[in-house]
Amino acid sequence: MDTDPSSYTRRALTGGGVLLALVVAVLLLRQVATVLLLIFAGILLAVFLDGLTTQLHERMGISRGWCLGLVVIALLVFCVGSGWFAGPRIGDQISQLGERIPNAVDRIRAGITRYEWGQSLLSSAPNSDQGMSLLSVVAGGLTSVVGVITSGVVAVIIGVYAAAAPGVYINGAIRLLPPARRERGRDVLRALGVALRWWLVGRVASMAVVGILTAVGLWIAGVPLAIVLGLIAALLSFVPYIGPIVAVIPAGLVALADSPTKVLYVLIVYGAVQFLESNLITPLIQERAVSIPPGVLISAQLIMGILAGAIGVLMATPLAVTVIVLVQMLYLADTLGDPVSTLGE
Repeated sequence: MDTDPSSYTRRALTGGGVLLALVVAVLLLRQVATVLLLIFAGILLAVFLDGLTTQLHERMGISRGWCLGLVVIALLVFCVGSGWFAGPRIGDQISQLGERIPNAVDRIRAGITRYEWGQSLLSSAPNSDQGMSLLSVVAGGLTSVVGVITSGVVAVIIGVYAAAAPGVYINGAIRLLPPARRERGRDVLRALGVALRWWLVGRVASMAVVGILTAVGLWIAGVPLAIVLGLIAALLSFVPYIGPIVAVIPAGLVALADSPTKVLYVLIVYGAVQFLESNLITPLIQERAVSIPPGVLISAQLIMGILAGAIGVLMATPLAVTVIVLVQMLYLADTLGDPVSTLGE
């Protein structure tokens, strides 16, 4: 046994230095996490646009620049056309949603005050000037909307530029590697592109099916604002497990403002859609798309939520796809020599 005091001190200082370095790295990562995730969102959009551009280029034989332009124009036409035909109705339902949810909250508050525990709970809540509270909520909402729009614009710009000349960025990244590892680096980047592309295909298909089934189910059940609630369910299903749970909240409040009985209908509809999504839709899609174990996804969402908040939860799944592919290729295959089938293959 080594009893040399200087050796023990050296080991203690080394361990402390490593721990301090880890703490500093985590703190720095939290400071720049949002920016890095925004860049990653742009790369994800570039992967999506590049996939569509490549398919169009292979079928039409025209230059990639023209193909990317056609893809962007087609997406813009689709968005504008959807807004032109369905926008007024969706806008009207969003306006009604803003009226119905406060009514439902007031209804819940009135129901709680019938009980002593409810009165004590409400009385213990901090009371503030309603006018100032409303102004704070409006200001906070406007700040959030501006931030989301700005982040979206930045991600779109990064995505379009990266999709326009992917070779420039790929070659630049490859040149950072030693010459002997550059070919393997290209293989890894190619595998990442395939995995992320097929993950996006699976997510978009699943979101569309979830949105349609939810809207139809709520319409059959007689729940108001079925279209906008279906749209919310589709958008939130981008985040597996957490998104569908959050999507039930506005639907339940809308149903409660109309009739307490319809809350049960909402739970039945959302439960049925999630059952179909988990046991029928997702397995069919994931025959070719990317499948990730639930425990990995939930852990990734928890970690990224702590590091970067909402945008971290939003980007947790594609980041998990990226990490899994890197582990499969660089550790399991290259280090351990195990045969692997990467995600998306």
